[in-house]
Amino acid sequence: MQTHATAHNRVRAIFFLHGAAFSSWVPHIPLVQERLGLGHDELGGILLAAAIGVLAVMPIAGRLADRFGSERVVRYSGLFYFIAVGLPAFMPDYLSISIAMFALGFSGAFLDVAMNANGLQVERVKGRSIMSGLHGFWSLGGFVGAGIAAAWFALPIGNEFHLPIVLSLFLIAHIIAQAGLLSDQAATEHLSGPKDASQTAAAKTKDRNLFLMLLPFGVCAFIGQFGEGVLTDWATVFMNSELSSGPTLAAVGFAIYSFAMAATRLSGDALVTRYGRVPVLLTSSVLASLGTLILTLSPNIVVAWIGCGIAGMGLAVILPLLLSAASQTTGKGGGAVVSIIAATGYSAIMAGPPVIGAIGEALGLVTAFALTSAFLAMIIPVYLLTMRRRWQIAANG
Repeated sequence: MQTHATAHNRVRAIFFLHGAAFSSWVPHIPLVQERLGLGHDELGGILLAAAIGVLAVMPIAGRLADRFGSERVVRYSGLFYFIAVGLPAFMPDYLSISIAMFALGFSGAFLDVAMNANGLQVERVKGRSIMSGLHGFWSLGGFVGAGIAAAWFALPIGNEFHLPIVLSLFLIAHIIAQAGLLSDQAATEHLSGPKDASQTAAAKTKDRNLFLMLLPFGVCAFIGQFGEGVLTDWATVFMNSELSSGPTLAAVGFAIYSFAMAATRLSGDALVTRYGRVPVLLTSSVLASLGTLILTLSPNIVVAWIGCGIAGMGLAVILPLLLSAASQTTGKGGGAVVSIIAATGYSAIMAGPPVIGAIGEALGLVTAFALTSAFLAMIIPVYLLTMRRRWQIAANG
């Protein structure tokens, strides 16, 4: 049991480091935009390069995680990710930064799929919900990374030193943490036995229609991740351009958003146990939409911070809740579930920002954020129309 507890802590650390690294880059986005003189559509274009990187890795990440073991894919993809995160801030022109963003999206999604697959294996071995908590550690890492960036920008230290130093520390921590991950082979051996034989047979039967069974989960994941991608990549730009906040106050807003996500995700497993997955999902949709709307209409930076906090609470548990429910519905864990959900959902976290960039350039960021708010509310009709029966298969439905 101690081994499983150790594996749980190690995968928590991987989630934390992934979030900390990504949020360390986010406050540099408006700085890169100003340095290269990029318009909203051009900024959306380089973010699209990251989205293409995400889409490129989706067909192979889950398969490689299942074939070679999620723990091995976490180990090696992390080595590339913590280097790739720092590259875009130092690229001299549009072409080079687009290539760097592709590498960031590719390596980040590779690690993301693998660590979620490993988390699902730990969840199945432990026999209780842990995915919301794992994503809570990702958001906690995001809060720490954004907080360090905000403090760094406020100090009389060159911003160009920020990413090389913090990412080097994160890379060392990743190398240490990955050594104690639960292997997929150990998880399979633990789960095999008379009690799980019927579940395994049922899972194989469901493989034929696995994609269709998981598609509604993926649609909701797409909506939630679209909003998360927009808030992550554009919230600081919105506050800087629409409210003239400056990079420091914008970074504070992103830190509040990340903290709200972390706090909600860390309590998400308890919320699901007490209230059930459906009420938590629908309430999350309302909060995400409301928070984004408050940010959109904010007259000053303080109200914008409030909107960031509410949006963070709403977006917090949508993805981990859907991953956990999908795994339980199909009886499968690991890369199979994550890769299918990722194909329809994870890509949205990168696809959303360039779409909003194009809309922002044509109609303004206020309109773009208002449309995002409306889109986030669509989880409710999607559930009512397509997911209600499927959801009953999962516990706490």
